[in-house]
Amino acid sequence: MKKLANVLESKRSIAGLCLLAGLIFTTYRIQENSGQIKRLTNFESGIQTCFTRVNQTYTANLLGDTGSTYLTQNFQNLTEECLAEGILTVENSFSKELSGAAKQLSNLASNVHWFHEDILAPNGAKSMAGSGESRDVGTRFEKIETTKDEILESTNSFKAEITNSLNQQKNIFYVSATLLVILMLAEYMSLTRRRLSNNAREKEAQAELLDNGGATSVKVGEIIRVALEQNDLINCSKLFANFHAYTTLEKGKNKMSLETLVTPMTKAVASTSVKNIDQIWEDDSIGVSADSTMNTQLNDINLEQLSSSVVDLLTEKLFSQGVQIDINIPEGLMIKGRQEDMEQTLYHLFAYAINSTQSENGEKNISVFAHKLGDVVAFDLIHSGAGFDEAILKQRAGLGDGNGNLDLDLQICQSLLSEIQAKVQLDNKMDQNGNVVGGRVKIIFKAGTPAQIASTQGKLVDLKVGSKKEILAGFAAGNGQIN
Repeated sequence: MKKLANVLESKRSIAGLCLLAGLIFTTYRIQENSGQIKRLTNFESGIQTCFTRVNQTYTANLLGDTGSTYLTQNFQNLTEECLAEGILTVENSFSKELSGAAKQLSNLASNVHWFHEDILAPNGAKSMAGSGESRDVGTRFEKIETTKDEILESTNSFKAEITNSLNQQKNIFYVSATLLVILMLAEYMSLTRRRLSNNAREKEAQAELLDNGGATSVKVGEIIRVALEQNDLINCSKLFANFHAYTTLEKGKNKMSLETLVTPMTKAVASTSVKNIDQIWEDDSIGVSADSTMNTQLNDINLEQLSSSVVDLLTEKLFSQGVQIDINIPEGLMIKGRQEDMEQTLYHLFAYAINSTQSENGEKNISVFAHKLGDVVAFDLIHSGAGFDEAILKQRAGLGDGNGNLDLDLQICQSLLSEIQAKVQLDNKMDQNGNVVGGRVKIIFKAGTPAQIASTQGKLVDLKVGSKKEILAGFAAGNGQIN
């Protein structure tokens, strides 16, 4: 449905141009047909006038009123000129449409002319009264009347066709005008919605800029991606999403090496470190393992609070895609990790779940659970949809070489989680019939220490490797720089 809406929105300009062109063409045709109907009406009125003049002449002749104006040469010439104008109108305006009527009109004009000649013949009135020639004049008049009726019938038929076409064109005009208005309103609403959404993105970006420039915010990528998408820069959005995900992944891989190169030192820390080094050299029973070193670099993080804050960042994405999320994590559940990395991890994990959520019945949902098991915390995320490809699951289980590649968001999560030695398991959710109805991501974290206990314990700040002489020399140099 969303793809269809995007297609319709992208074709809106073309549809608007087509409707506008249709309106212009329809308006032209309406004007043309209206003009034809008006000319036909005038033509019919003219033919009726011409026949009325012929009828007046015939009546005067029939009554024997030799002094009547209707029997004069001038009146009869004007009658013939009236018919000539009718012939000229048909030839100029309806030569193709009324070709038959044009021939009939010529015959009508010829009959009227000979009708007048018969009346104006010497002793015409006497012959009509005595010799019976009036029958010839009457027959010719009947022929004139019949021809006139046939001409008017042809024009009425053609006029009805034009009227029917005009009504259809008016209907098309009204429909096109209505659709164009609706299209303009839809375009206005779309532009308004885009402007409001852009303003919302600008406010979010301004808030991130005020918060340390947004350099460490996990929401920056989503803000830019959504801004590009809502301005129809789809390919730019995909390109940025891939670039942002890749740089985040590389940042996670290189974070450990960067932290070992730069370690802030103070006088108090330097003095304490020298004493600790002396104690290590004097007591051989003291040792430090790699695991303990890793643990000392991790913080205690409230998983429930962190999950809620990440969901808040993705609220608009959840709403726009119609995804329901249910988080069931006990309050105060602590895990070991780094705040920024864990925020990045959950952000990309939830983003993957939202993008992968789909269902045949239209429901989209995500469920999140977590509980503590001894010294570990089991985190479970289940989403509806197609789940994971079988090749990926076999590859991770070591049952095949599989060519499946994980989603980029999941790759980032896996890279960041590997730094804190958290384990990731992927699986599919099945229904009663054994059909895949969703995907499942399970993460095993090291359990953190509750806040009230963690505050009473010390923490190793840094670990230097080398001989005692080298380490003391390094700290002496550091103290000199501090002083």
